[in-house]
Amino acid sequence: MSSERRMSLAERAGWGLVAVALVALGTLWHFDRTRVWESPRWDDAGLVELRAAEPAVAGPERAASAASHDAGAPGPIETWAVAVNPRCELCRASLARGLDVRRVARSPVRLAALVVDTKRRPSSATVATLTADELRWDSTGAWRHRWGHRLYGELLCFDREGRFVRTIAPLTDSLAARRALRTAASLSREGGS
Repeated sequence: MSSERRMSLAERAGWGLVAVALVALGTLWHFDRTRVWESPRWDDAGLVELRAAEPAVAGPERAASAASHDAGAPGPIETWAVAVNPRCELCRASLARGLDVRRVARSPVRLAALVVDTKRRPSSATVATLTADELRWDSTGAWRHRWGHRLYGELLCFDREGRFVRTIAPLTDSLAARRALRTAASLSREGGS
């Protein structure tokens, strides 16, 4: 066999492996996208409360805001839970921007941190560093394995009853922050989603 012939066989084998890998990846992607996932619930039993939210009315400004938005219902209209892995800077940035968006829009939204992809309960030092109204730990992996979410920093929006409403992309750039700001502003105007 000539060296040209051997090179041709090696090239063919290489391209064959690439094709097999792409078909396998496409098959996995198709399986994942066609799988039926559970609808997220904020009151899921697998979410361990690490820091509870403060009572619905925390001061005169909040009381006036709550009264003007929804006269008979206590508390925020929605809970925005940011998927946070404690070692992820993107997650922390998304959480901080979520607090900024809520403040700027004066939106009746509770901002929560959902600690994901950690097998052990987060330490008290970790809990102290996460600035949010409420903090929960996904002890069973529901966010990834039952709900089908995988994007750190994304915001999962829940109504007062804990039902899933929408997902907002991570607030890592100005476009995502503007979209979240529009959503928060509409909640302020309309009193709900």
